[in-house]
Amino acid sequence: MKFLLLIFINLLTQLHAQEVTYLARSPRALLMGDAFTAIADDEFTLFYNPAALGKNTGVSFTLLDPSFGLTDALSELDRFKNFPSGANAAPLIANRIMDFPIYLQAGIFPTLKMGQFGFTLFANNKTSMVLRNATNPEVDINYNYDRGFIFGFAHNVGSGAFSSKAKKTEKSTTSAGNRLSVGMAIKHMNRQGIDGHFDLFGTTLLNKINSGATDINSLKSALGYSKGDAWGYDLGAEYAISSGHSVLTTAISILDAADTRFSKTEGTGSVPKQDMMINSGVAFKQDFGIMDYTLAADIHPMNGPSDFGSKFHLGAELALPLVTLNAGWSGGYISYGGSVKLWPIKITTGFYGVEVGSHYR
Repeated sequence: MKFLLLIFINLLTQLHAQEVTYLARSPRALLMGDAFTAIADDEFTLFYNPAALGKNTGVSFTLLDPSFGLTDALSELDRFKNFPSGANAAPLIANRIMDFPIYLQAGIFPTLKMGQFGFTLFANNKTSMVLRNATNPEVDINYNYDRGFIFGFAHNVGSGAFSSKAKKTEKSTTSAGNRLSVGMAIKHMNRQGIDGHFDLFGTTLLNKINSGATDINSLKSALGYSKGDAWGYDLGAEYAISSGHSVLTTAISILDAADTRFSKTEGTGSVPKQDMMINSGVAFKQDFGIMDYTLAADIHPMNGPSDFGSKFHLGAELALPLVTLNAGWSGGYISYGGSVKLWPIKITTGFYGVEVGSHYR
């Protein structure tokens, strides 16, 4: 049973467009700058590249795998000192939180992996919100609550670069050779969501409040809350070359091919779709038994609208018997943290910066 804890930080304070939204992210990967397409060997494999199942051997089961994330306010403490209160505090409060992104995430991802087959149940709640435009205040809200399952498999050609210790000699050398893996994943999920830009003092919200409909369900309905079901499909390929202690891997994945669109079952607005993401990556790993290190680089999403510089992700990992250290660079922002392994528990925690606009930094 492995527990993962992640604290998200360093969200930009200027929004020009909403951040790239993936269905789920690995805390370990985010601490490596999210350069994970050519690695994807933890419990979140199916959310990165189904072809990465090709390197897996044996059976592993993660019972709960909870993950938590929130905006770091430590670098913005001045905003919250002597916080306004009283009857006329509303405009002062709005000014304090203007352009301060709020992010909350909580989810569980129990996972079973058997050789080149993987299955994950997931329930993940994410909320992003920011108030902007002091002249005419608007709030940007992106809320998704996803529940469902995803399963996938990979087919191998070649026999090199497996991840299991059983594939290594007594000198901890990796099985030499080349391996091409192709993979596919299928997911089904239910999404409850809100996605849009709302005039804080617009007539829609004011009419709802003035009519006495102040309960949360009525307000959610005014914001366009909807619920729906969808099937989605992922594809991936991975090519690995191994020799001695070293493995070089290149990979590409297509997540939510042709977009995952939901059939609405409830609500007034459209259910936010899951956009297709095309990701590519390369990773180099050397394993010396008592320790190993990994260097990785990604470009993703290759098909997104953001500046090209925001698509670059770099990561590094140093794994020791009980402790793993991670560092990364994601679209201009530093991440760092690590894991402690105390069987049967693993705790991962750290800090991560993400670009929430469409422009580099």
